[in-house]
Amino acid sequence: MAATKTTLKAGDKLPPRGKAKKTLMLDAIRDVCGNENDFLKQVVAIGLGGWTKPDDNEEAEPVFQQPNPALLSLALSRIEPPLKPVSPSMPFKFNARGKPHKQAVDIIVAMSNAELPIDIGVNLITSIQSMLKIQEVTDFEDRIKAIEDANKQD
Repeated sequence: MAATKTTLKAGDKLPPRGKAKKTLMLDAIRDVCGNENDFLKQVVAIGLGGWTKPDDNEEAEPVFQQPNPALLSLALSRIEPPLKPVSPSMPFKFNARGKPHKQAVDIIVAMSNAELPIDIGVNLITSIQSMLKIQEVTDFEDRIKAIEDANKQD
């Protein structure tokens, strides 16, 4: 590979790194607003809209700003992220000790009787399928190890 201006060799000094984007953004906020608290106050004021005085100048005429719900929603989601939806518990007939195909039948029956939402039922059947795959791989590993151990003794 041909050496280029960006190719580094052992002993080369690395160029100084620039500031991270987050640091650059915080610096810009401090330059414009003073600090993070004042920035958040401005975001909320813009988000809610209403009458404001430019630059907090008491002598200036108040200006009406249209609300910006998207900005307010974005700011609030950063402070308190939305909760992930969680499905409620749904009791249904299920034999945890039964064979996997019987468990799948229990789930399908529960879905067909509207005791269990279809998306949750599909997830449960997929979980059973994954469990069987893990068991299959584990069994193969055990069998291969037993064959290898038997070959070592011969």
